[in-house]
Amino acid sequence: MKTFDLIVVGGGPAGFFGALRFAELVPDAAIVILEKSDRVLQKVLISGGGRCNLSHNCHDPRQLVQYYPRGGKALLNAFHTFGPLHTIAWFHAHGLRCYADASGCYFPVSDDARSVIEVLENGAQAAGIRVWTQAGAEALAYDPAVQHYLVTISNGDQLGARHVLFATGGNRLTLKLLTDFGVPIIAPVPSLFAFQVDDPGCAGLAGITVDDVRLSLPGTSAEQRGTLLITHRGFSGPAAINLSAWGARVLKQTGYHHPLQVDWLPEQDNPDTTRTILNTTRQEAAAKTIHANNPFPALPSRLWRCLCERAAIPAELRWADLSKARLQALASVLRQDAYRITGRDAHRAEYVTCGGVDLKSLDLRTFQSKSHPGLFFAGEVLDVDGLTGGYNLQNCWSTAWVAATAMAQAATKITA
Repeated sequence: MKTFDLIVVGGGPAGFFGALRFAELVPDAAIVILEKSDRVLQKVLISGGGRCNLSHNCHDPRQLVQYYPRGGKALLNAFHTFGPLHTIAWFHAHGLRCYADASGCYFPVSDDARSVIEVLENGAQAAGIRVWTQAGAEALAYDPAVQHYLVTISNGDQLGARHVLFATGGNRLTLKLLTDFGVPIIAPVPSLFAFQVDDPGCAGLAGITVDDVRLSLPGTSAEQRGTLLITHRGFSGPAAINLSAWGARVLKQTGYHHPLQVDWLPEQDNPDTTRTILNTTRQEAAAKTIHANNPFPALPSRLWRCLCERAAIPAELRWADLSKARLQALASVLRQDAYRITGRDAHRAEYVTCGGVDLKSLDLRTFQSKSHPGLFFAGEVLDVDGLTGGYNLQNCWSTAWVAATAMAQAATKITA
């Protein structure tokens, strides 16, 4: 059996960051990162559309935790210890400059996720950290005689260490392994995905982006405001994807068949404002056709025509001939447009899971198991998930930093 000071299960951002932090504090430590696939850091590679959205410039931990539908409060201490500013400073110190775009998302100035991967891989190589691919963890045991955790990997080898960091994301096989070992797990379900919508009009609007809409799931408190992208399959963009996070468990329970309401004009706080604009246009553009004269600059013309059709407004109807009933129908479509979600967009490669290691079973000051000392967790394997915008990677950096620091302090006491 090969023994190490630290075994990291999972070759993603949390795994690498935890290994690097441990190596920094325990320079001569024997560390191995185990990755089940043939390549590491794949989540980093696809983050931010290949640009890697490292974090978000929300620097107040109390505000930052509000962007996590689940687990936010559990991250409060971690964000105080190692938050977005610490993250950007760390990467800067390791040669990677970053910038925040207009939405507050941090990216490397290269706009290339591979530059982030290079920092992490080069750091691991410089620290002497071993990285084994195609080496998934298949069994976990504990030997009280030597006080080591025993990890059996894909080729049958057994590795031992006093400290093990699980940073595997929402991998179902790993969660089953942990369940079998006695670690409480909250059942995982997908989060952060686009919606398939059963509406033939969507296909004709594919590619349209609306900068500000409000989406909600009727019958729940879940709603989200932001940019919406219409695809030939349905709805995507931050508004839809973030709504999927808030409604992850409800949508799973309904088999991803659920009503969806769209407010196309959320900047108009009062619905009466919308009706007033329609009435004013009926007077000022009386001789013009409704389809060809859009009074709402925020709505692309193609979308406006589609919404008119949804309100049963004939293409040749003039504003002067718009009845009160049809005006009300148009106002309702603009503010309470109704669709039906018929599925989760399986073509979206980048999503996270809602669920994972039950936070109640952990010491949230260290992310160590309360019942299994020496067993730590970081990143998406936790029952923590954030919205789009760098929040999920910040969870990885913060929890890995805190867990690795605690492990290094314990390891130093052991060897002293």
